[in-house]
Amino acid sequence: MTIADLIQLGVSLAAVLFVAWLVGRMGLGADPRIADDAQAIRLAEEAEAGFRGTEVARDRAGFAALVRNAEGRMMLVRAHGNHFAARPVDPQMMARLDKDFLTLIPAERSFGAVTLNLGKDAGAWAARMRSLTHG
Repeated sequence: MTIADLIQLGVSLAAVLFVAWLVGRMGLGADPRIADDAQAIRLAEEAEAGFRGTEVARDRAGFAALVRNAEGRMMLVRAHGNHFAARPVDPQMMARLDKDFLTLIPAERSFGAVTLNLGKDAGAWAARMRSLTHG
């Protein structure tokens, strides 16, 4: 191996390390999770001015949450890339209950379906969805 090869190897290694540092600094490749109820409420409130969350059903893995306010309105918050996105839950949103899992399918197809593992609380939240649909 010549000196030129060693220099090229060193520069290449430095460039790879720099790109890895930059990716980490930019938050790319992160695995966003909703850590707790307070964060879920904050994300819902940031998404819609005037919304004040009071109750949360957070997916066991932390990828999504339903946030309810005192008037019974709900927001669906989910991981979206490296960030979070939220949408109001309305009668057009389809809900499907399967034991401990509640799957929500928004009318806005680009938002995508969201399946929340809510454990024993899944049925109660599904009933709230039915009351929106038929209320």
